[in-house]
Amino acid sequence: MHILMVDPDEPLVRLAARFFSQVEGVSVETAATAEGALALFTGASPDVVITELRLPDDDGIALKEAIRSRGYSVPVVLYTQHSTPDEIIRALNAGIDRFLSKSRDPVVQFPVLLRMITGLVSGRQDEETLRTSQEELLSRDLMNGFPVPVLELDEEGIIRFVNNRAVEVFGYGQPEYRGMPVWRLLSRDEKGRVAEHVWWTLRGSLPVDEEYQAVRHDGSTFWGLFSLFPVESGGLPGLRLLVTDISRRKEMERKYCENEERLNLAIESASLSIWDWNLETGIMKSTGHSGEAASAPFEQLQGHVNTIESLINPEDLPGLMKRVQRHFVEKTPSFETRFRVRGDDGDWRWIQMRGRVIARDHRGLPRKMTGIYQDVTEEANRERLIREREAQFRTLFYNMNCGGAIFRAVDGGRDFVVMDINYAGEVIEGEKKHSLAGKGISELYRGEEYLILSDAMRQVWQTGKPRSVDRLAFTHGKEPRWREYYFYSLPTGEMIAIYNDITERIERQKEILSSLKVKETLIKEIHHRVKNNLQVIASILKLQALRTEDPEAANVLRDCRNRVFSIAMIHEELYRSEHLASIHVAGYIRHLGEHLIYEFLAVSPPVTLTVDCDESISLDIDTGIPCGLIIDELLTNALKYAFRPGDHGSIRIVFVRYDGGYELHVSDNGVGFPADLDFRATETLGMQLVTNLVEQLSGTIEIVRGHGTEFVIRFPAPGRKNNYYR
Repeated sequence: MHILMVDPDEPLVRLAARFFSQVEGVSVETAATAEGALALFTGASPDVVITELRLPDDDGIALKEAIRSRGYSVPVVLYTQHSTPDEIIRALNAGIDRFLSKSRDPVVQFPVLLRMITGLVSGRQDEETLRTSQEELLSRDLMNGFPVPVLELDEEGIIRFVNNRAVEVFGYGQPEYRGMPVWRLLSRDEKGRVAEHVWWTLRGSLPVDEEYQAVRHDGSTFWGLFSLFPVESGGLPGLRLLVTDISRRKEMERKYCENEERLNLAIESASLSIWDWNLETGIMKSTGHSGEAASAPFEQLQGHVNTIESLINPEDLPGLMKRVQRHFVEKTPSFETRFRVRGDDGDWRWIQMRGRVIARDHRGLPRKMTGIYQDVTEEANRERLIREREAQFRTLFYNMNCGGAIFRAVDGGRDFVVMDINYAGEVIEGEKKHSLAGKGISELYRGEEYLILSDAMRQVWQTGKPRSVDRLAFTHGKEPRWREYYFYSLPTGEMIAIYNDITERIERQKEILSSLKVKETLIKEIHHRVKNNLQVIASILKLQALRTEDPEAANVLRDCRNRVFSIAMIHEELYRSEHLASIHVAGYIRHLGEHLIYEFLAVSPPVTLTVDCDESISLDIDTGIPCGLIIDELLTNALKYAFRPGDHGSIRIVFVRYDGGYELHVSDNGVGFPADLDFRATETLGMQLVTNLVEQLSGTIEIVRGHGTEFVIRFPAPGRKNNYYR
């Protein structure tokens, strides 16, 4: 019997040829393609053809039709790993003589395959002849040459024979196997399962495969594929067992499962979905990251590709198809693209897709694609927002009136290179962008200006905090030019400098300062002259009082002179102060008090004056003049009326801040203000002045009678609303 075996699986073909060649009267030829197989049909044809369904250049069904078209009526057996129901029906409809699906270990099916083709070639042999032929084929001498362990069992699963390879693999001596139950070669918990395996195999016609964890004589284990099929040996029914070591495959399966779990975790973490596209049918399917149905908008990307295309934004579809076609034609490793799909709510959703061809036909045309994709709408919106912000930044950068330059740090922050500069910056630098770009500040600046700028820029680069250089002189030309700089760190790691030429501003400031000094001098001169004029008036009043014989008139003139003097002192304090707009209250009160005590030495007993004043308080002229007149009147009143002859008097003045304003206390330890006299209703000019001046300050006044007299005056600070004092 001459066999032609057509299969691209070279290792399998070699094993099959070796097996069939050991059978007497059997010869084997092999081919990897349909074209190679047809080339062997010259002269005598083979008795039978065994072929795989899918071949590199065609398929097994087309090969049968080609053989028939050449006038050969040779039986064809499909021995294939592609055994879907559709393919089986297609093969039978095409007139394939026999169909056998490859098991996970096709080697164990060679006897069945031999019996199948022997029946096709010698259809007149009865079943007894076939069993006899099989018995001769699988003789024990032949089994000893098998590369895998072979065991013969009786109907109870007791070992009757083992080949040499079984002795090597399991490690028992040949005599030890006789009478040994087969489950002794398995782990303890496999006994029930192997007994069931034996029972079902005895009642079947085809081999039954099961995976077990086998145990060697030394206790070590390995995974084995146990293939059982019924036989008769010496006229007795039994079983023949072939054991294939699948430990490597199981380890690969374990690693595959681990990798698949890792892949699923990665896909799930990235919120990816998987898609498959059958190019022969045009159908695309989508599944979620865990195999469940895809969620929106992916649930819309299912069905025929023509339907899906209608959901894609027309602006994005040409680019998508161009990338896919390029992947088809140029056979690039994969393709990746981004496009928009209309969602259920009518809005466009951005999809990021990546995929590749995973199957092609014998002509190299793609048959199936797969890949992943995800909804990246939020990311796309963020990118769009970033682009818009960048465009806004660029527009602002290039059109702002002040100079702007972008720098990048090089050499670990030792230098900073100009990356970009706006028009205003070009004007300030006196050079165009193309001549500045790529240059470091060490090349553009020198001396002190370089040291100051590099130090400021390095601190911004290291800390990310803004820095400024308020005034920096550049002496590139004949005249020095002044600039101010503001440095900011950018999210890109670069740095932006905003700067201006402030030479004109500096010149204007100098002019203003010069003008201010002139005005300050003039104001001081005015206060000085007012003070001198008031002192002249005070001196005139003093002279008039000295010439007046009427004591009451002399007292009135003296009081007027003291009032004028208190105002003159205000102007003196103003022109002596640094700010020309405020007086130092503590110094003013001490000076005024000392003057009044000296004025009343002739008519008043000795008096001790204590001034307790907040040294930080200053008052403007509008508040200082009324406040000075109040102190003058109250102090004058105490010096004139508070003490009896021979007393040693004490007067205390307190001026402090109080609740957003000020508080003034003028107290003495004299005879006290008459209890039956209302100071607000007196006819004397002094107390009327005090009352009116307190109202002018929007303040309050009260008297405290006890050991002497104390006046308490409170008034708000200038500019504050007088809610409290009213």
